[in-house]
Amino acid sequence: MEMEYKIIQSTTPHFAKQDNLNSVLAEEAQAGWVLVEKFDNYKIRLQRDITHRTGDKDRRIDPYRVQVGVSNFLTYGAATLLTLLVVYFIFRIVGTV
Repeated sequence: MEMEYKIIQSTTPHFAKQDNLNSVLAEEAQAGWVLVEKFDNYKIRLQRDITHRTGDKDRRIDPYRVQVGVSNFLTYGAATLLTLLVVYFIFRIVGTV
């Protein structure tokens, strides 16, 4: 029996809520993935036997996805925008702009 592994991560603490973890694990189970380890609220490790690859093309989800929850683009974009606004208001208060 030959196994393959993957790590699924989130930019927010998605796995802190048991419902979120159970939902992701239920979706991954459709492709034969099972939980090996929960690192923290941001990352989990899964494994499956490589024989499950045969049905991958017919699955509803991407069996090799590694990201769940809010996208990195949205998270980092919002943080960048907020930082720029704070810097702008600091410059306004100081009188530079």
